[in-house]
Amino acid sequence: MDPKKTIARNTLFLLAATIFTNVAAFVWNVYLARYLGAAGFGVLSAALALTGIFSILADLGTGTYITREIARNPERAPELAGAGLGNRLILSFIVLILIFLFPLTGIYRGAAAAVVMFIAGYMLVSSFGSFFNSIFQGFQRMEYQTIWNILNSFFILVGVLCVVWLGGDVVSVAVAYLLAAIFSLLYSIIIFRRRFFTPRISSDLGMLRESLPFGITSVFALIYFWIDSVMLSFMKGEVSVGLYSAPYRLLTVITSLYSVYLFAVFPVMSRFYVESSESLKFTYRRSIKYLIMVAIPLIFLVFFLAPEIIRIIYSEEYLKSVPALRILILASGFMFINGVTSNLLGSADRQVTVTKITGLGALFNVAVNLLLIPAFSFMGASVATVLTELLMTILFLRVVMGMGYGPGLDDLKSAWRLAVPSLISVIILMIPADPLIRTVGFLIVYIVGIFIFRAVDDVDLQIMRSIIGK
Repeated sequence: MDPKKTIARNTLFLLAATIFTNVAAFVWNVYLARYLGAAGFGVLSAALALTGIFSILADLGTGTYITREIARNPERAPELAGAGLGNRLILSFIVLILIFLFPLTGIYRGAAAAVVMFIAGYMLVSSFGSFFNSIFQGFQRMEYQTIWNILNSFFILVGVLCVVWLGGDVVSVAVAYLLAAIFSLLYSIIIFRRRFFTPRISSDLGMLRESLPFGITSVFALIYFWIDSVMLSFMKGEVSVGLYSAPYRLLTVITSLYSVYLFAVFPVMSRFYVESSESLKFTYRRSIKYLIMVAIPLIFLVFFLAPEIIRIIYSEEYLKSVPALRILILASGFMFINGVTSNLLGSADRQVTVTKITGLGALFNVAVNLLLIPAFSFMGASVATVLTELLMTILFLRVVMGMGYGPGLDDLKSAWRLAVPSLISVIILMIPADPLIRTVGFLIVYIVGIFIFRAVDDVDLQIMRSIIGK
């Protein structure tokens, strides 16, 4: 299949799954928060956070590595799948032992200990589902990954609703999570054996060495995404955490939506790295352009409609977080660039570079938070997030320019074609009118403007025609 059609097809599949999983997660979290109360919901949230950290250790980047290698050379898939499955079994056993130590130390007792155990089982079983998804991604068959994501979320939602209906406790909820993961994994195993092959389990320490930079990058990213809330909690208390977490969760939803494109384009980039340097450069540059074209209206809409967004989603109580949302949304543009650039470097065997930059970003984030949170509370944490993403963008682009893949002079000269319609359309958002009317008017003016000023050029139109088959 044409790579452009493959990317578009897989992006649509993953977008559908992301929308469904986000909606389903919103529903079951609202139900659980109200049904379990603050204490019970806190136990479940703590268990998910704790075991989520350990789940990275059960992967150590092997999923991303396998996706890249299968995309480059599909004939190696049986060998990679068998070695990856064996490594995953060994790592999962080690992680399970580490998690069992928590109840033995007395940190968790009674129901809390049971919840940690069942949620740990859920995370480890889900990691095997993710393992098969990495192979589906390598073959660029994201429809199977889409179905797995939807089934997993559906099973959790049904399980949670059954627990609430039957009057179960927080342990019952944890059991429902585990059963959902088991059912979802059974789907992956059946599909994999019927549509692909039956892997022969082996082990390969060389794979772990190659994949380790991807795993360390995930650890750094996890620290970066959660450390600000932890530091706010210690320095300023739970109210500040709440006022920061509300807009930050919106940013998380936005990044989950754009990440579907990154999942779709990564195997294509990996294949182009070994087949065509020019195709890889073209894919990267066009990806940057399209993501920026999406980021600009997104940033303007959230910035100018922040009060209405916060009021509708979180209620009047959270209006103090409006300035934080306006600051945080600025980070999304840098996140879009950083995401596709890290994809490029990972596909080009530069995963160690990604690890170094991500690690530096995590350290920088901690340092800036220590500097700004005491004086500016959650606003300081918001600024720290934007500055960290900006630093990482500068470092990533510096590496990419050195590789010869960065934006060319022609790209910079034509930037005005996107800037002009953006500035014209933003005037609509300043008009004192209904938010829905302003949103529709802004989008119409922006979309028409990028065609009039030819921000969408002949190459883009050719890509569109090839995708729709005309």
